Amino acid sequence: MPADIASALIDEVLEAVQSHVTDPREDRDLVKGRLTSIDTRLGLVHTDMARQSDRLDKLERRIGRVETRLKIGG
Repeated sequence: MPADIASALIDEVLEAVQSHVTDPREDRDLVKGRLTSIDTRLGLVHTDMARQSDRLDKLERRIGRVETRLKIGG
């Protein structure tokens, strides 16, 4: 009987350990998914910033031409 009790206790402990081991795996997968989403959104932010920078450059050139034509500014 003592061997059966020890075996049952070991099984119980192993089941508890196993349930805790699967949780970090699920958490890791969730974190990986969220990081992928963040990477995607960050890429979109960079794209938007590049577009805004391009628009500002075009406006600066246009203003420069206007200033040159009017012989004002800088």
